[in-house]
Amino acid sequence: MVLAAVLIGRRLVSVFGRPDAISQTFDNVFHLNAVRYILDTGNASSLTVGAMTGGAFYPAAWHDAVSLLLQLTGAHIPSAVVAINVCIGAVVWPLGCILLVQRTVGRQVLPTLIAGVLAAGFGAFPILMMDYGVLYPYALGISLLPATIATAVGALAAGVEDGSPRSTSWILLAASLPGLTLSHPSILMTLLAVLVPVVLGLSWRTAVKSKARGVPTTAVIAGHVLVVGAAAAIAYVLWTTVRPAAEASGWPPVETTGRAIGELISGSQIGQPLSLVMSVLAITGLVVSIARRQRLWLVGMYAVLGLFFVVAASFPVGEVRSFFTGVWYNDSPRLAALLPTATLPLAVVGCMFLVSAARKRLKTVAPNLLDGENANLKGQFWIRGASVGVLIVLLVLATQQANVKAAARNAAGGYRISSSSTLLSLDELTLIHRLRDHVPANVAIAANPWNGSSLAFALADRKTLQLHLFSDISLDARKINQHLRDANSDPDVCSSVHALGVGYVLDFGHKEVHGADHGYYGLDNLEATGVGKLIDAQGDAKLYKIEACNLLSNR
Repeated sequence: MVLAAVLIGRRLVSVFGRPDAISQTFDNVFHLNAVRYILDTGNASSLTVGAMTGGAFYPAAWHDAVSLLLQLTGAHIPSAVVAINVCIGAVVWPLGCILLVQRTVGRQVLPTLIAGVLAAGFGAFPILMMDYGVLYPYALGISLLPATIATAVGALAAGVEDGSPRSTSWILLAASLPGLTLSHPSILMTLLAVLVPVVLGLSWRTAVKSKARGVPTTAVIAGHVLVVGAAAAIAYVLWTTVRPAAEASGWPPVETTGRAIGELISGSQIGQPLSLVMSVLAITGLVVSIARRQRLWLVGMYAVLGLFFVVAASFPVGEVRSFFTGVWYNDSPRLAALLPTATLPLAVVGCMFLVSAARKRLKTVAPNLLDGENANLKGQFWIRGASVGVLIVLLVLATQQANVKAAARNAAGGYRISSSSTLLSLDELTLIHRLRDHVPANVAIAANPWNGSSLAFALADRKTLQLHLFSDISLDARKINQHLRDANSDPDVCSSVHALGVGYVLDFGHKEVHGADHGYYGLDNLEATGVGKLIDAQGDAKLYKIEACNLLSNR
């Protein structure tokens, strides 16, 4: 665990750069503002957090964790976000991986150590999800997935027994599913998908045992068809229901099928560098499992997740692609981040096979070195300990290479703030930090959310008209966004200003996070038109007080 925490933690620290780092990405506006919304309303329910933007259900487990940490420590939102994300990547994820490996090969020292090292050897997770999107709730769900799979495998008696009753695993699984769903519903669907080969394998083994006990073949077949058919019907209903709307799943394919398959095998998804050692170990584990007809449920998991990635990355837009990967918005990076869950235990199996082969070769060359009547027990201890140490060091050096380094380097750029940052520049952030000196807590701010100004809510606890880039907005808000500069000649504008309690305008210009221009021209030239008075500025970032409608003097 310490190995994994250090290896992953140091990468995440290098990505974030500082404890109050802010991701310069689209989704981060919602995530940070949702945390503030929870703190202000005192309501962290996933049924109500979406109301912040006019929506309904939104999985808020990640936001709940951040808000709890804030209440416990009094930290600022960005610092709590960084702390939770480091915990997700460097603690929760490797612990789950270790548990899944122990369920795969047993509770032995060497594979557990190997699992800890290999959990830190993927650029696709956790680093990619701290960069792409950013998809913090999805990252939380993935970090919980290995442990949940291990619990389900234990409940279904598919993996190595650990001595605990199966009823315990069933209770733990039932208790885990709500948390997994509230982290991100697509991870619940991922669990459903990867358990299909586990259930089919269990059904086959049960049928074979029943036949061996003399149970009539017809009865065996009928019973299993009934059970598997009922499970398939339930799974189909969930699969076609628990997914985002089609209009939100418009991510296109990004490469050819051949290249997607090559990336799957080589561990170089989404154009990342080759992960040679990890791919060799995983392929070895795959071949060994198939050849020995062991852990075929693990092979099935790898095949299912690999199929989903290839479909999302390369299949043409259409019903087939949407059926298989619409659960994940047809978004190939989301599927790439899932692959380490199945790749890691296979890589451990492959590594253990190679270690066993090397040990057999060593016994042939030097039969008395590790065993035998003439072997010195103290010498054996030191030789074996040194061998394990060398193996772990070699694995660390071999897996902390280009694939992981490139992912960390790419992610780090999204957390550096400068004069040219895509969401918030240094000047804009500085001005936001001074808002409390000028803007009363009960007065709203008009702003263009696409230029990062709506983060005034999360960072300064001053509410803007839109708290996310995609929000339902009222006709009054629309009027202000489009025509505030006409307030002296259009009385309807002042009616909207009074209705929404708007007293200030935060002007960060028309540089938006995705490089587009969504308008909001009604917020331009306020001083020239006599509508607003400049009361604070930092570089090109400006704060205006609305003078035309006398809202503040009336109060």
